[in-house]
Amino acid sequence: MKWIQTFLYFFVFLGVAQAQPVMAGLKIGVPFTDAFQNQAYPTISTLTASSNSYTLGPFVEVRLPLHLSIEADALYRRLQFTNITGSASTGQWDFPVVAKYKFLKGPIKPYIEGGLDFNHLSDLKNFVTANNTSNFGIALGAGVEIHALVLRISPEVRYEGDALKNFSGVINSNRNQLAFLVGIGF
Repeated sequence: MKWIQTFLYFFVFLGVAQAQPVMAGLKIGVPFTDAFQNQAYPTISTLTASSNSYTLGPFVEVRLPLHLSIEADALYRRLQFTNITGSASTGQWDFPVVAKYKFLKGPIKPYIEGGLDFNHLSDLKNFVTANNTSNFGIALGAGVEIHALVLRISPEVRYEGDALKNFSGVINSNRNQLAFLVGIGF
């Protein structure tokens, strides 16, 4: 009897989920903060790091009742490392999953968001060692969604707070990061 109830609940949930509009698109952004804090004495340091490049990646948003939606992103950001022998770059992948609450109906909808963020460093070079190549934390943000014909443009400011430091020593990970992102969806 219990499995019949579970089966029926599954189909009811599946029917409700399929009826919800889905939006997909591309996000692009720039960081307000650097991903690293270099050593206090950079003239004697053998390794420096920077991350002032843009963020880019796809997103998917599922709209739910009561002004709610769930968004999942796959955002890429390039990181640069330099030492005495040369320089190398690596990539940081962010996978935030956030719940959004939109305050108004109509073509302009301010919103707040909050959820979890998972990230991973890829293609680390030999002279760079990381304490953790994968990390997790929280993502909080606020923005506005503008419905313009078939496009939905959503500029936002997003805070990401990581639980662990990817790097420590000569360079330290900045666990608190702030970025400006613009999503363009259909």
